[in-house]
Amino acid sequence: MEENKLSAKQTAELLHYHVNHVYRLLALGVLHGERFGNYWLIDRGEIERAIAEQDGYGRWHHGKTAGLK
Repeated sequence: MEENKLSAKQTAELLHYHVNHVYRLLALGVLHGERFGNYWLIDRGEIERAIAEQDGYGRWHHGKTAGLK
């Protein structure tokens, strides 16, 4: 795996999200990554962008998952 690319699980750990939430963000196009079959690679710069957009509680207010259960 490339050094600046992380798996969905690694991304979830950095963002303090459940891995299923990372998959949801990828499917919605809120978080951008490359898909290889069932495996996702997310660029470290994309993760840094997501962290910068989180509020003080670790929530990411992008509006696309509002109301999802």
